[in-house]
Amino acid sequence: MDPVTSTLPIDTTSSTSGTQSKDPAKDTQNQFLQLLVAQLKGQNPLNPADGTQFVTQLAQFSSLEELTKIRSSMDTVQKYLTQSAASASQTDANQQKVEN
Repeated sequence: MDPVTSTLPIDTTSSTSGTQSKDPAKDTQNQFLQLLVAQLKGQNPLNPADGTQFVTQLAQFSSLEELTKIRSSMDTVQKYLTQSAASASQTDANQQKVEN
């Protein structure tokens, strides 16, 4: 399928355009959705794009979103484990000082 081109500008007045969030994954998701909407707005009404292409893109987007959530959760778990290990190490060092 040929790529969809448009002479219409992407609407940049949405709430995502002013300040960027601290979460780059959210910025990427917003960019993807803006591009998808622009692609839908710019398609030729006499020759619309294949619907299965959009369904595939949305499925991939959904999978990416879930993987991003899993990654965020795993980063949080790693942070807590690192803090716990550091705390345990400090406790062991304090006990050794008391014993000596």
